[in-house]
Amino acid sequence: MLKSIAFAAALATGTLALPALSVAQSADVVVTLTGVEARGGHALASLSTESTFMRGEGEYAARVAVASAGTLTLTFEDVAPGDYALMVMHDANDNGQFDMAPSGMPDEGYAFSNGGAPLMGPPTFGMLKFRVGTADVSITEPMTYF
Repeated sequence: MLKSIAFAAALATGTLALPALSVAQSADVVVTLTGVEARGGHALASLSTESTFMRGEGEYAARVAVASAGTLTLTFEDVAPGDYALMVMHDANDNGQFDMAPSGMPDEGYAFSNGGAPLMGPPTFGMLKFRVGTADVSITEPMTYF
């Protein structure tokens, strides 16, 4: 009984040494898209880990209106350290889908981390991944339109 009273007293007065809780560090990822065309709609972007790559929104998502041609900046705030792939689609008609032309070519603009996707077939996580640590990351990627 005396030990539990001493423990409670030490805890109440703050004299009991407890291990420090570690808080995960995070960083902002700033993406600059070049060559954006004035087609209206929104740029929809995501940062995905390998486990969520090509499976929905990913861990982080951004949506920015496309008002004019030129460059567009997206910011993902408080991104946890790890490997991510950036995928961007210019959803010009705001239907939430990546539209394809009858020829099978993309009908809307897109961009990927690490300079883009292969000419034929979908990209892989390994091709697109980049590392986020505890310092902010800035990347610039070109939009591709057909």
